[in-house]
Amino acid sequence: MFLTSERFKSIISGIYTLKVKSMTKVAVKNGDHHSDGRLPPSSGAPQTLTLEIALDRLRNGVTMAPSSEFPDAVNARLVSAAQTAARQCAKVPPAASRGVLALLDIAVKAPTAVQRVAWHRRAADALARGFAPHSACREGCNHCCHIPVKISAVEARSLGKAIGRAPVPLSEHGPAAVAGYASPCPFLAGGRCSIYAQRPAVCRSHLNMDEDALLCELLPSGSEVPVPYVDTRALLAVSVLIAGEPMNAADLRQWFPAPANTGESVPNSNSKG
Repeated sequence: MFLTSERFKSIISGIYTLKVKSMTKVAVKNGDHHSDGRLPPSSGAPQTLTLEIALDRLRNGVTMAPSSEFPDAVNARLVSAAQTAARQCAKVPPAASRGVLALLDIAVKAPTAVQRVAWHRRAADALARGFAPHSACREGCNHCCHIPVKISAVEARSLGKAIGRAPVPLSEHGPAAVAGYASPCPFLAGGRCSIYAQRPAVCRSHLNMDEDALLCELLPSGSEVPVPYVDTRALLAVSVLIAGEPMNAADLRQWFPAPANTGESVPNSNSKG
């Protein structure tokens, strides 16, 4: 079934209106082995992310299930990752989530696009202040700088103004080819984010609530390992609401292409972008 941007926006708006009952609830669900102990086949194989799949993930989260596609260490961790994340999120006081939602209300009501983006980023920062101390994310760890990062045209223009570089017009975008560690974020330099103070809201709020970065490590096969990220559905809802019509979202690499051969190496798990 095809979903128009208006219908998608309506669904997202509904998530925001409900205030996401608890932002301390990690959007994951546990998976199971077969009754005979076998791992489910190919559950981690790369798949096309359709709008229907995206909406299902928004509503229900991702399944934290072992797979024959994953290394043994990853499968062992997936057995406990959701519970670990829930314990870590439970350490964050409810007031932190209420503060995030209050800032999102301001973002939605702000009179200009620039102000809406700014307040949205402040909300993302507020979420990070509450959850980051209990997350696996550490300075220098940049696995997430090698995965797709979509932002709207509104945020791309705001980012471009802040860094003094105009984003490439949407009509001139090439394909968003993201191939793991071979496709770093265009702003990753020396293993660190070169625009950290101006980075997009999605980067500010991207937090793995597991004990370490094991599940963030990208697999050579391209199989997608589920990660217990903090619930950011309220932030996503507002990002859609403030994007306008049409939404015109694209990957950061399309808005701000990097020169070829950046020379970035495989990231360090132990060393914040």
